[in-house]
Amino acid sequence: MQTKDYFEEAVAEFRKILPADTATAQAIDRREPWEQIAMRAVDDGYVEFANELGAFLEVCLRRSA
Repeated sequence: MQTKDYFEEAVAEFRKILPADTATAQAIDRREPWEQIAMRAVDDGYVEFANELGAFLEVCLRRSA
């Protein structure tokens, strides 16, 4: 499985446990950019998830450079 596919699956699993009224859940449902989802996760108190999302984005950027 590719890194992106694995990560998208992990986000989908994380989404299942989020209350629907959280900004993070709503951002995931709206398929907002990963950066926006990470910011909403921090605002909602899911800092560890946001850190993992940021690390993934960093790896993607390095690979595309």
